[in-house]
Amino acid sequence: MFKKVLSNTVLSVSVLAAMTANAAAPGVYVTGQLGYANTHMSNKTRFDKHDIDLGKNHDLANNGIAGRLALGYQFNQNFAVEVGYLGLSQRKLDIPNTFLKDEPGSATLQLQQHAIDLVGKGILPVTQTINVYGKLGVAYLTTDLNAKIVSGKDATLGLNHYANVAKHKWAPEAAIGVSYDFTPNVSIDTSWTHIQPLGSNKPGNIDFVAVGVGYNFG
Repeated sequence: MFKKVLSNTVLSVSVLAAMTANAAAPGVYVTGQLGYANTHMSNKTRFDKHDIDLGKNHDLANNGIAGRLALGYQFNQNFAVEVGYLGLSQRKLDIPNTFLKDEPGSATLQLQQHAIDLVGKGILPVTQTINVYGKLGVAYLTTDLNAKIVSGKDATLGLNHYANVAKHKWAPEAAIGVSYDFTPNVSIDTSWTHIQPLGSNKPGNIDFVAVGVGYNFG
């Protein structure tokens, strides 16, 4: 009986040791992600009701390539916190000047967005090298709509009020993902992040699907 208990104990310790062999050690880590973001800004940037002719382009939506950089701290194999910067695609559109009356020329409409976020990260090890995780936190989203006008009176006009979109907005953020640890220090992951602005004058929701690489200094 004693030999059986001892054998099971040794086996359990061996399994736990194997499971944690490639697990990231507590400490600081950095991660970079690259992917595609849908900003859902199409309906927010239809300016035809303001007599702004976009020609064959009906909106100023900035869906496209996006990237996120983050700095985090992993407390143990199940929990971490991180702060990150999400840069979204910039959209530009050249149109005839319709803003300054009696001034011939052209205008370039621009939409720029980025976000700074703070999230908690829950991690569930599935195997020795594979983890699933979820993030929950808040993002500070900046949406900058403007028109750069080239005419007898060059000017830059803010367009956020045309689109009824606040320039700055706090928004809840959530994400789910899967990561693979090559070593205790290097990992890759794939994830989906959703940012949901709330309240009045809000920009569109953001859905960001990405792959990333991380390095743990622990």
